[in-house]
Amino acid sequence: MVDSRATMDRAEEILDRVRARTSPRQIKAHRRRVVGFFRRLKYAFFAVLGVMLAGGLIGTFITPLGIGGFFLMLVAMAIVFFGILGWPQAPEPTPEQIAKSDLPLLPSQTERWLEGQRPALPAPAQRLADEIGIKLEAIGPQFAQLNPREPAAHEFRKLMAEELPELVENYKRVPEAMRRDARNGGASPDKQLVEGLRVVDEELLRMSEQIASGDLNKLATQGRYLELKYRGEDGETR
Repeated sequence: MVDSRATMDRAEEILDRVRARTSPRQIKAHRRRVVGFFRRLKYAFFAVLGVMLAGGLIGTFITPLGIGGFFLMLVAMAIVFFGILGWPQAPEPTPEQIAKSDLPLLPSQTERWLEGQRPALPAPAQRLADEIGIKLEAIGPQFAQLNPREPAAHEFRKLMAEELPELVENYKRVPEAMRRDARNGGASPDKQLVEGLRVVDEELLRMSEQIASGDLNKLATQGRYLELKYRGEDGETR
């Protein structure tokens, strides 16, 4: 019976991982990588055409290329093609870079950073990270029009660049073998992470609704909810 229960738990864990890998956010991330590859392929193709055109012009109007020049042109074409095709994508933004980014770029930067943290999260947290990413994509245009000096902009930057990264990084520092175990009668690190991400998700929804309704003043009075819930008044992490 114990073995059967353990097998069922293992099967459920595998199903969670499969669902997590086929989430809308993961599909979109894969599509973005494919689009990026074909964009680089297009640039590499035009760069090769440019080398061919330059070689033709040199051979026609300046000096004949000869066999050596022809092979040199082939080498240049290969270097340009594979150099552009293998050019690495932009590195994942860090929380420090997110904190310094302009407000219109903050949602997309945070979304990319959170996508990079996804493999280290348990399946329920991955689904919440996907939902947060979807909300960030949706509210991007709202914050692009917001004055950076508004209290709403300050609270959003604090939530995205400080509180969310700290929540995830604190979880990642817990040894993997201890993440499912409750400590001192409280919730396990896995459950604390899920609850924290759920609060972030709810905060984003609240911010979006209040910005849409023009009620920006409430954000200044409610913005410390996450900090108080997970740190307490003394500023120490619970």
